[in-house]
Amino acid sequence: MPESYFPLNVLESTSPMSPGSSSSKHPWNHDSYQPFLDDTPGSAEPPKSASSLYLPPLRPQLFQRGPTAKPRQHLWRKTRTPLRMVLLPLAAIGYLAFCYTVHRKVVPVNTYGIYSLVPEHLATIKGAITSISIIIISIALYPIYDVLNNLKSEEFFRVLSSHGHGVPLETINHISSPSFGNIDAIIAFWRPTLAPGALTINSVLIDGEMMAFAIGAVPPQSVLNASYYVEPGFNASLNSDMAASIAWAEMELGVQYSFGTVNTSDPDYAAYIVPIPLDVASTTSARWLTDVIGINPSCSWAVTDITQPVNLTSFSLATAYLSDFNLDVQVSDIDIPPDYSTPFASVKSPLSDVLNHTTQAPATDGSTVFLLGQCLSGCSPPTPVNVVLNLTGLPTFTVEMSGQTWSLAILACVPNITIETREVRNEGDGLLNVRPRPMGRQLAQQGNLHPVQTRSLFSIATLSLTESGGQTTGDQAEYYALGSQVQGAVLYGKQQWEGLPGISAPYGTNATLTLAPLEDITKGYTQIIQSAAKSYLGGYLGTAYVPGRLSTTEVVFSSSIPNVAVSTVLFVILTVFIIVAQFRPGRNTQFTLINVVAAVHGSELPAQFAQMKAQQGAEAVPSVGDQKDVQQDLAEMLGERKIFLQRRVDGSGVLRIS
Repeated sequence: MPESYFPLNVLESTSPMSPGSSSSKHPWNHDSYQPFLDDTPGSAEPPKSASSLYLPPLRPQLFQRGPTAKPRQHLWRKTRTPLRMVLLPLAAIGYLAFCYTVHRKVVPVNTYGIYSLVPEHLATIKGAITSISIIIISIALYPIYDVLNNLKSEEFFRVLSSHGHGVPLETINHISSPSFGNIDAIIAFWRPTLAPGALTINSVLIDGEMMAFAIGAVPPQSVLNASYYVEPGFNASLNSDMAASIAWAEMELGVQYSFGTVNTSDPDYAAYIVPIPLDVASTTSARWLTDVIGINPSCSWAVTDITQPVNLTSFSLATAYLSDFNLDVQVSDIDIPPDYSTPFASVKSPLSDVLNHTTQAPATDGSTVFLLGQCLSGCSPPTPVNVVLNLTGLPTFTVEMSGQTWSLAILACVPNITIETREVRNEGDGLLNVRPRPMGRQLAQQGNLHPVQTRSLFSIATLSLTESGGQTTGDQAEYYALGSQVQGAVLYGKQQWEGLPGISAPYGTNATLTLAPLEDITKGYTQIIQSAAKSYLGGYLGTAYVPGRLSTTEVVFSSSIPNVAVSTVLFVILTVFIIVAQFRPGRNTQFTLINVVAAVHGSELPAQFAQMKAQQGAEAVPSVGDQKDVQQDLAEMLGERKIFLQRRVDGSGVLRIS
């Protein structure tokens, strides 16, 4: 039977019929540049030559055109491409617009009663929102997947059409697995992670209706009452033990009493003191307007006008004028401890011992005056440990009494308060947060803190600090004259105070107690007045009503602007990609059975490749460890020859080998 293919050794030209060739060398003598006979009308039978590759003419009766498509099908075909093009931008605009909207305003999550919005369900709802986002984005990306699939299918003919001089067989084989991995990887990462991460839900606090809040107040005549002319601060002084105890509990035990106050970052104040809400639980989220106290405490060693030793007798007084504070401090023999030997430190009473120098009335600047003393001569220590209070370098004055000489020093601390109206918030954690001043407007003063009475309050709040700020017990019991636990920790430093020798120390042990730096004393004093004021600002002196709102937890949509911004850029890029892809060359020439069969019709490739594959299979000798791929062997057999797409007269292509 005659051969129906070209032997490999005669493939010498870029066309089946090279110049000078004849049918004796090439059994296949068909000129591919002429119209096929089987495509010629009137050709009833195929050629009789055995070497001819002409196929029998197609029988038209087997390929009748089907009935005309319905109008609805025609409409869908016409509108499918435009709808597919606008699907991505419309879905992207809707999704991104919603993300930007929820970033700028509150959009509550509404489940319409299908699922309750309780904290236990937030994780489930968040997962549902993420799933819905992925579904929306997957729908939006459908045109991208469709275009990518078309591009992959068109790549075979697009590569052949764009390379007029032919393409190596190895390249043709790789077209079957096109490299669109980068785009697929980007979309695969973006669809389940980046884009859904742009939209989520959070729990936020939503204000309720305006209502009146009862809070602690300092009304007129509540601290210093002029009607009590003998002791005008009597009523307030009754609560000073409670104030000192609160300071001890918070500073020494670390137990928070009532509400705490967040440390301020306001450069104008070291701390805030806030009236306590009476009807709001510490776990309730709320905000309200109130007058608050900003403090800038300062402590310093006072210089007195006493330059000569003062002789004190029973019931006699010595007045020390503190010019820097405009205060007169009364010193008497009762300030000295009963044993007349132990060094001491005590708070002078603001009701009787500390007076305004100008008015000779109780001081109203809120100052706390500490009197400290060390026996210089005529004293014998009654305890095993001889403690010396080191007053070296401090401004002191000397008093003499009962054959003893004492060196005394005065420490004055002033709160330096300012009363302002601010918004206060409680986030449900028991900490009151004073909000910054609003820009461009002034808040209406609430009047719950009387200026003079509030300043005077701080003097009385520390009145019982020496006795009620935590009694010295155990090894520290012998140091009772130096103050309470809180006072000792502030004046001498906690480490030095707690490190004093105990009762079990050998008799005659000497110890020196040095005063802490003023900076540390000031910080301790700030903590003392913050804690002590709670006993007065929790309704003890009075109550006022201020406007406020209770906050409720609501689940709202939220968005991450960085994710939204990146998603916006990617959506724009993909939209441009879709538009450009609609106008690509070679569109709709896909790798389908119809297009492949049409491209190999009249081509020598099927016969030649069948011969090569058969020859390769017959000559292959199996060897262990050197098993070559069949496709690779065929590519090596072709050598430098290339596959190209040759155009027929009617414009259709046929595959050729060079």
